[in-house]
Amino acid sequence: MNKLILLILGSCLMSCATSSVSPILRKNSEVSLKIDQFKPSQEKLSIENKAITLLNQLFNSDESNKNMVLIINNDSDCDFTMNIAGAKNYSLPVGSRKAESIILEQGDYELTSEVCNGAYKTKKTFAENTQLNIKYTFVKNEPKPVEPVIQ
Repeated sequence: MNKLILLILGSCLMSCATSSVSPILRKNSEVSLKIDQFKPSQEKLSIENKAITLLNQLFNSDESNKNMVLIINNDSDCDFTMNIAGAKNYSLPVGSRKAESIILEQGDYELTSEVCNGAYKTKKTFAENTQLNIKYTFVKNEPKPVEPVIQ
């Protein structure tokens, strides 16, 4: 009976967000609990680091800072990859109806992409934080209803 209560308690504690508890059964019918702390995943840390870096850059008022933030808003119905060519080359995938950002050095860049099978190409000089909106939607032509002919 005690083993059953410990198993139920262990499964209840396992559903908590901070740690997991696993019962370990030993030969002499003793039950001990093993507690594992959840470690943040590397992916979560990289997203947090990216957010911190972007926020620091956005609020940086140092005039000697030669970097800027480029935010690309994709208001189109298609995913695309923005190719950014300048002093350094970058490739930034942007999902449909999503926004992505990147930190660039100030300067001249050529931006190219294919948005919903349509070519996008522009040359820009970036001297400060910039937001670029890409809009492309499919136009659905609905056929006109045919009116009946009365004779």
